[in-house]
Amino acid sequence: MDKKIEEMIALGVAYGINCTACLEYHKKEAVRAGLTAEEMLAAITVAKQVKAGAAKKTEAVATELIGQAGEGPCCPAGSECCP
Repeated sequence: MDKKIEEMIALGVAYGINCTACLEYHKKEAVRAGLTAEEMLAAITVAKQVKAGAAKKTEAVATELIGQAGEGPCCPAGSECCP
């Protein structure tokens, strides 16, 4: 596998696992490997689609098992979690 493909995968995984430090690192490595901004955005777009699909499926399973969850933030407004 060439370095460009490796870094596209790494960017997608970093986005998928919510690792900002990994995103920062792999963005630098992606540039070093010769990826364009378009290629990096394509990797993130695929990761977003996979992540959204997984979240939708997980929500459906949780709803089936436990019931419909309410909407809203996970923590009080103004906290470190949800500024």
